[in-house]
Amino acid sequence: MTTTSLIIFLLILTLSLSSLPIPSLSQLCNPQDKQALLQIKNQLGNPTQLASWDPSTDCCNTTWQGVSCDGYRETYRINILSLSNLNLPKLCPIPPSIGNLPFLEILDIRNIPNLVGPIPLAITNLTKLNYLYISHTNISSSIPEFMSRIQTLVTIDFSYNKLSGELPGSLSLLPNLDGISFNDNFLSGPIPESYGSFSNLFTSITLKRNQLSGNIPATLAKLNLSFVDLSSNRY
Repeated sequence: MTTTSLIIFLLILTLSLSSLPIPSLSQLCNPQDKQALLQIKNQLGNPTQLASWDPSTDCCNTTWQGVSCDGYRETYRINILSLSNLNLPKLCPIPPSIGNLPFLEILDIRNIPNLVGPIPLAITNLTKLNYLYISHTNISSSIPEFMSRIQTLVTIDFSYNKLSGELPGSLSLLPNLDGISFNDNFLSGPIPESYGSFSNLFTSITLKRNQLSGNIPATLAKLNLSFVDLSSNRY
């Protein structure tokens, strides 16, 4: 093959290869996870802070605000979702499509004044969830008993909301729970006796500034607590 022919051959080969689809990071983004995220964005009224959630891009790259994928295990499933400081255009409930992110380990929802309504049952689909933070919102209703279905929970923070009703006794069934922060709500009634049977991992309880009443269970003294704040209630 002459030098000219070789150059022409290489040029044609280069052009041919350039026309082939190149594997991109978008292939790392699980399509079900992407669909769930876009549904969440829509259910929140498409706030401008989530403009980076562009369906034409990869939900596993760093441009998607508040989204992280598990690249360490190479599953590339969404394992962290942080929805913070969103200016929702209208009052919205917690998006039920959050329950369609089954690999979530951390869910952080905070500083969203227009977030209202109860904690949705769909959250029990998050069977890998370790850390749940929902704070500084206007969600209301009671803390549901079904929270005890998420057996992987380590920390629950529902502070600075408008939650009311009694504390769910079933939280003591969570084997890995190390702390709860339910301060600055409108919770009422007594602290459940069952809270004295939290596992040895349980070290922190914050219930200040609610409307709790009744006797503080003596069984709490059996726990290995490093931090307790039950102040500003109606004991």
